[in-house]
Amino acid sequence: MKKSTALTILMTSLVLSVTSFQMASADSFQEKAEFASSLEETLGHFWALEQNLDDGNAELALIHATHPISELYDSMKPELKASDPNLDAQVQKTLMELKDKASTDVSRQQAQQAIDDAKQVVSIARSTIVGDKLSQDTAFRVQLMKVLLDTSIAEYGEAVSDGVIGEMAEFQDGSAFVWRSQQIFSEIESDIDPHIAEEIDEMYAELWLAYDVRAEPAQVATIANGIIHELDESLESKIAFASSLEETLGHFWALEQNLDDGNAELALIHATHPISELYDSMKPELKASDPNLDAQVQKTLMELKDKASTDVSRQQAQQAIDDAKQVVSIARSTIVGDYLSSDVNTKLVLMKVLLDTSIAEYGEAVSDGVIGEMAEFQDGSAFVWRSQQIFNTIRDDIDSHMAQEIDEFYEDLWESYDARATPTQVETYAGGIIHEIDEILGVEDESENLLEYVENIRELLEQTKQEYATGDKDIALSLATKAYLDNFEFLEGPLVELDQEELMEDVEHMLREDLRNMIKNDVPVSEVNAQVDAILTKMDTVANVVPEFGTIAMIILVVSIMSIVAITAKSRLSLRV
Repeated sequence: MKKSTALTILMTSLVLSVTSFQMASADSFQEKAEFASSLEETLGHFWALEQNLDDGNAELALIHATHPISELYDSMKPELKASDPNLDAQVQKTLMELKDKASTDVSRQQAQQAIDDAKQVVSIARSTIVGDKLSQDTAFRVQLMKVLLDTSIAEYGEAVSDGVIGEMAEFQDGSAFVWRSQQIFSEIESDIDPHIAEEIDEMYAELWLAYDVRAEPAQVATIANGIIHELDESLESKIAFASSLEETLGHFWALEQNLDDGNAELALIHATHPISELYDSMKPELKASDPNLDAQVQKTLMELKDKASTDVSRQQAQQAIDDAKQVVSIARSTIVGDYLSSDVNTKLVLMKVLLDTSIAEYGEAVSDGVIGEMAEFQDGSAFVWRSQQIFNTIRDDIDSHMAQEIDEFYEDLWESYDARATPTQVETYAGGIIHEIDEILGVEDESENLLEYVENIRELLEQTKQEYATGDKDIALSLATKAYLDNFEFLEGPLVELDQEELMEDVEHMLREDLRNMIKNDVPVSEVNAQVDAILTKMDTVANVVPEFGTIAMIILVVSIMSIVAITAKSRLSLRV
């Protein structure tokens, strides 16, 4: 099982999306996340405003009173206006008036009342736009903390140099966002692993000390990123929990199949696997979150072997399974949370975990076309099934071409199961789905020499011709599939970047569809040879093109970085002005 690798990939993808909140999930989640982050920064400014009013600093109080309307309101307005124009008008009016109602020109009590009113408006906006359920989701609030900490790093970097504060407003922005992130943490601390929570508390103490001594920006960034890393670990534990739930649902499906077939022995195996193999990994999270839920999950899974067996009616057994599914749903919502559970990145990684595990299970079960271990064979098929069920919920959220390829690989994978294909062939098809998932998640291959893929394809296709000529159709099909999945897939992106999309599509169609279908349909050897030769001719063209990719990719990278820097600088300058 390769859970740790898959979970690391998820955390990487989430980290990359933190600053911009460009999550792969539905637009509504992205918009709500962006809106919520603006609200949190607004609350940070209110806190800084209060500190400056207490100190009688009119200039800085004015800055923090005006930042929400001048820097943050415009990003919130589309959501506010679309949801409730009256609320939009109320938010705008409240923020615009803050500079006059909460200033050193009025009593401190009057100013506080204006700030409290503004906080109430923020609360109403959060409830209306983000929703109370999502706002209370631990994983969602963790992401907001990370955004605040990331922003605080940038603000501090602008403010402090050589132990001296050069820009007090930016320094206070940084401290305000650290403060707000810590306020959120205090609300979710009990939902996080105690050891991780303790580490985060200690790092906040170090971070405030670094602010107090005007430490170098690099030191402040190190400490803040340490908190972010610990937050990522807290999310990772939730994903690990979710993966155990998904495997549990796979066992429920296999249990249903065996009950339908009247197979008491295998039904018992799948009824007991969740409690004997998976519950122990889930118990720490369950117990820490809700001891009563832990007891309920344990009791439900322990009783399944008696309540869902061939000794009771099929209807009674199904009711017990449905009850267990409901408990799984409650556990997912309680421990993982609806926000993280609904995220497309999360679901893609769970698919990978299930497929990785299915490969191992099938490898233990099948040898020489014979099932030696039926329980493991059914485990493998159950986890493939569950991964496909998850995929069905996100198909519309990913690139249609990639979705089509994944659908086709699932068809090939199920055919391989039906034919009791070699474990290598099954791994190839499951690996094809995993590779598509990696592309969606943005996980890049580490190989630097694209010509290696070209040479691999040539060798594999020559072997395909030889095996097909000797009558070994299955090996020929496996070799052709590897030529595409394990090699040409890695050339597709570079070819598109080089404006060779037509060439890419031609080879993809000839290799992935035409050649493989010809082998499956037992066409004459001469036709397969001719098809392979045609593909090899195309690969000669590919070989002449891809060496240019390294240079072009570097140029694109440099230009992109320069553009981002320029846009960021321009954006910040316009805000300050």
